Amino acid sequence: MDKEKKKTSLDKLVIFMKFLIRSRMIKVIFIIVFMNILLGALYSYFDGVDFYLGLYWATDTLTNTGTGLVPPKTPFLWYTTTVLMWIGLGITLMVVEYVYVKMWKINVGKKMVNFENHIVLIGWSQKMRHFLENLPGGLGVHHNYVLVANMQDRPLDLPDIVEFIRGDPEHENILINAGIKKAEQALIVLEDDSAAVLIAMNIQSLSEDIKICVNLRHRENIKHLQRISVEEIVCDEVLTGDALIKSFYALKK
Repeated sequence: MDKEKKKTSLDKLVIFMKFLIRSRMIKVIFIIVFMNILLGALYSYFDGVDFYLGLYWATDTLTNTGTGLVPPKTPFLWYTTTVLMWIGLGITLMVVEYVYVKMWKINVGKKMVNFENHIVLIGWSQKMRHFLENLPGGLGVHHNYVLVANMQDRPLDLPDIVEFIRGDPEHENILINAGIKKAEQALIVLEDDSAAVLIAMNIQSLSEDIKICVNLRHRENIKHLQRISVEEIVCDEVLTGDALIKSFYALKK
């Protein structure tokens, strides 16, 4: 029991670390903190004040707060402060723009992932939700996941550990942005069987070694995937029919 708890805690730590590594905002914060410490130390040295005052000056300048509680003592430091205020303004605008793009702006086809041996998920539906929620061993521990869906916004219930690529998966450039050439597996779950078959063909043309699993609605389309040697085909009609037969005979026992 203790081993299982330790394993679960370790898995959660791995997922959290992956999230931190992927988060650009975290990287920006680290850079800003480093700049504050470096500039604070330099100001403390050149202006002859305590380090905590130099750190306050750096933060005050870079954030454009402008309280002036730690004013420079020499013309050189006044000029330096002015320049750093403009740099701080640029950093502030970059952070605001990043948040705007991340939260609101539609950024179709521009985001790219740099994973290898990851899993590419095509389409967002209740079936895909069920897949992510019921993965053995948890999500994101052993593989990286990338969801490709033609949606305006990132799904609210999509786990943070899953990268999201906006765009039509029928377009090759969208698949390439999802790192399909270096992916280990692709799972296609769409409402349109013809689109699923077309995407499977496109994926095979981009990567010869990738393993593909396709969910179809109608059994008549299975033959199209068999012709292109898709390894795993899950058909709703077949599964439902088999379940009905099994239930029917279970009642007779």
